[in-house]
Amino acid sequence: MTLAPFSFAADITVGDHVVRKFLGLTINVDTVWATGAAMVIVVLLGLLLRHQVVTGRPGRVQVIFEAMVEAVTSQVEGSIGEAGRSVIPLAVCLFVFIFVCNLFEQVGLGSHFEWLAAPTGDINLTLAMALFVIALVHAASIRSRGLGGYIRHYLFQPFPKALLPFNLFMNLVEEFSKPVTLALRLFGNLFAGALMLSAIAALGAWKLSGAPVGDIVIVIVNPLWKLFDLFIAGVQAFIFALLAIIYFDTAMSGAHRSERQPGRLRRLVGARAKPLSS
Repeated sequence: MTLAPFSFAADITVGDHVVRKFLGLTINVDTVWATGAAMVIVVLLGLLLRHQVVTGRPGRVQVIFEAMVEAVTSQVEGSIGEAGRSVIPLAVCLFVFIFVCNLFEQVGLGSHFEWLAAPTGDINLTLAMALFVIALVHAASIRSRGLGGYIRHYLFQPFPKALLPFNLFMNLVEEFSKPVTLALRLFGNLFAGALMLSAIAALGAWKLSGAPVGDIVIVIVNPLWKLFDLFIAGVQAFIFALLAIIYFDTAMSGAHRSERQPGRLRRLVGARAKPLSS
């Protein structure tokens, strides 16, 4: 008889997906299904909000949404300025969508295949979202700096022009690391949550002299973990949206401050200097 209550932990498997082949591609059907369900929920929330929007006394949904938008607007305008107002809808959408996806873990049972697993626990989805955000960041950088300024940023910063190879190497490493870290941070936390949920569910096999000790432990531990996981779901959605804002700040406000404002200042100083010289 084994006395190790956690000897069954070796049988726990997390991260398996229901897969299907389509045109030579392997598709995680459960991730696609859960992502589609999250999209439907977000759209329904938007329609509900549109239906409840009033100019007088707002409802609860409107109050929560307005508070969220106001917080994001304050963050964006404080870092990027007025030019970053176009980032606000993206940041709000990312937060709501990721938060809804993360909430799916609250209905998980720790089974081998969840009927509605959190799609953000799949690296494919988090990496796709990260690449989408980074692509928009580079597009915003080109639009803000111009193509010439965009190229010069990678060749001549942060070191002098003589160290161009080092500038290019460091900037390329930084840009490649952005989508990787953005994707892995979200995926790692959600995957760890699924692993803990499976470990808690596996406690049901723990019996001590025939007494179902594991079932009693699950009743106590599982609700506590669900509450903590709910907090993590909101934090991770917030961090993803916040990092997206920071990346846009680097791409847009850096150009406004270091490249465009000096030109305005020179023109302003020149305009004031003419009357003095005459």
